[in-house]
Amino acid sequence: MIDTLANVKTSLLVSGTTDDALLTRLMDAADAFITEFTSRDFAGGSFTETHPAGRSLVFLRNYPVASVTSLKVDASRQFGSETTRDASTFVVHADRGVVESVCGPFLPPRFAHRDDWPAAVQVVYSTATGAVPAAVKQAFCELIGHWYRFAKTAKDQDYQMLTVVVDVNGEKQWPWSLAAGEPLPPGVLQLLAAYRVPTV
Repeated sequence: MIDTLANVKTSLLVSGTTDDALLTRLMDAADAFITEFTSRDFAGGSFTETHPAGRSLVFLRNYPVASVTSLKVDASRQFGSETTRDASTFVVHADRGVVESVCGPFLPPRFAHRDDWPAAVQVVYSTATGAVPAAVKQAFCELIGHWYRFAKTAKDQDYQMLTVVVDVNGEKQWPWSLAAGEPLPPGVLQLLAAYRVPTV
């Protein structure tokens, strides 16, 4: 999970435990959204990925890279022990999550495009846990807050998409955009943009 329930509640100025179940569900959804949007897993841990072998660079989805356990190159994609490359044949640019072959493409390209030999490079690596960037945590909280406000508003409107309610307590009004639903806040996408895996 990108952040804790306690930190999310502090960010949203929510006290008490009444909405903990709702916030937990929204946290799961926000975590999945951010993983999908950025193509990265910020929780850290061990990962196994495959990439094309017809070029000399591999762009890992998660970074900074703490360590590379193994790098295997196999045109048949069986990845037996005999396909393991010696660490002296590649360089890991840890901060950017890039693995670079020091002797040209991992496999000689057969065609004139960079994705030749698809899924023929297998990299097993790890990233640090508990090292989520502050900007990603902020986007996480803002996204949860966005959904949380709509959930609370919908409940207040008795789930009828109303703009005005009159009861014994007087009149309550909402702008139509809040009643009908708004797109994701641009700030969330702006915060996450810098952390998306580059398209290569």
